[in-house]
Amino acid sequence: MANTLNLSSLPDYIQEHKDELFIKATLGGKTLSLVEIMPNVKYKDALNYLDSEVVLQDGSACGWNPQGSDTFAQRYIETVAVEVEKEFCAKDFEKKYANYQLLWEAGRETLPFEQKIAESNMNAIQDAVEDLVWQGDATLGISGFVADARAEGVNVEFESGQTITDKIDAVVAALSIEMLKKGVNIYVSYTDFRSYIQEQNGVCCSNKPVLDAASESITYFGDSRIKIIPVLGLEGTGAIVAATPDALVVATDVEGSEKTYRMWFDEKEEKFMFRVLFRIGTALKFPDQVVIGE
Repeated sequence: MANTLNLSSLPDYIQEHKDELFIKATLGGKTLSLVEIMPNVKYKDALNYLDSEVVLQDGSACGWNPQGSDTFAQRYIETVAVEVEKEFCAKDFEKKYANYQLLWEAGRETLPFEQKIAESNMNAIQDAVEDLVWQGDATLGISGFVADARAEGVNVEFESGQTITDKIDAVVAALSIEMLKKGVNIYVSYTDFRSYIQEQNGVCCSNKPVLDAASESITYFGDSRIKIIPVLGLEGTGAIVAATPDALVVATDVEGSEKTYRMWFDEKEEKFMFRVLFRIGTALKFPDQVVIGE
């Protein structure tokens, strides 16, 4: 009996796991695992927060003298629709693959390597979303964290000739006590992260541990409240962004994902169609807890 390649399970893979693939594609990137996520935002939503101040009083005597303040405030975050559309001509596949790799089921063609195509695009969407939330896209109307931080955060201007260690130290010096109480993530590009590791490992002395450039994050030397984290979205920007974990917010809508992540065969066009549709947007919840150095 001749060997055959049976791909009949691949459409089932897409049908059974398309929600999972969609969520991984839009929310599975590194940055989105580190910031606050607001799901199911279909257009605009409020970021509600409360700032309280208390006054310590002498409690030795009777009486009632309320003091202090509680300030409720709102900021807004808006999502925009983003889509990915691709098509694959069935006849082009016939030219490249043996006929036994193109299956026919009740008139429906099955795309070779359908699972691989879906997963490869999922990974590409993750990378694209990482770039989007940091660098934004003017054509889509998304500003991104870098532009948001420039407009509303604390700005640190780097001097010419500073090393990456000098730059990170300058950002750390600008962190407020309130930020340090919450803990701070300092986001850098992978290029800057490798340079920082190299500089740190080259500094004396023997009691200082050797750092690994393959690490997902490292602790700032001398202050365990501060983490330095490389992210793909800052590559090429020259920016260093420090923020508390709740200061950066990404809003998205993945509700009804079964209708927004699709791969199907169009008999009229004789093409395989691939489409992803989701909503996403960025905002600073606490601008005074964001520092950007450039």
